[in-house]
Amino acid sequence: MTMFIIIGVIALFLLYIIITYNNVKKGAVKVEQSFSNMDVLLQNRADEIVNLISTTKSAVENEKELLEEVTALRSQVNRNSNKNVEDKLADSQRLDGSVNTLLGRLEAYPDIKFTSQYNHLQNRITNIEENIQAQRRTFNARVADFNAYLVTFPRNIIATIFNFSQKPSFEVTDQSKKETPNVSAMFEE
Repeated sequence: MTMFIIIGVIALFLLYIIITYNNVKKGAVKVEQSFSNMDVLLQNRADEIVNLISTTKSAVENEKELLEEVTALRSQVNRNSNKNVEDKLADSQRLDGSVNTLLGRLEAYPDIKFTSQYNHLQNRITNIEENIQAQRRTFNARVADFNAYLVTFPRNIIATIFNFSQKPSFEVTDQSKKETPNVSAMFEE
């Protein structure tokens, strides 16, 4: 009888380890899937930016430096598809600042809005930005759930045994990107 109890306890313990391991793996897959969804939106944004730039380039000669920066960042995002999540998040943050600056400058000059194509592209980028924000919230929520799952006892022991580590969430690290840009000051430069 004691032997069956010991075997039952060991079986339950092993079952708990297996279930916990599988739940951690599923959580990691959900985090990666969420990031992949965001990555698709970031790529879509990068492609739309090229269209916006080509549409407005002739009318915005004094914005050449900013346009080159955005294009370079877009190219970097496209070239570095094999980067890890942290590097892609950093690239995205740099591109965010450039896109916001570009859109702010373009909105300040109504004469730049010379075609319906420009308006369509601007609306498209705005829509993509909103989708990216929603996907970032989803990504951060999944990361938070995953990390919370890993740090609770006794799962933290199992996570340590199998070398599971917490995932980074998407955070804006540059404080200037959290502030409302002074668009008129951008044009005085």
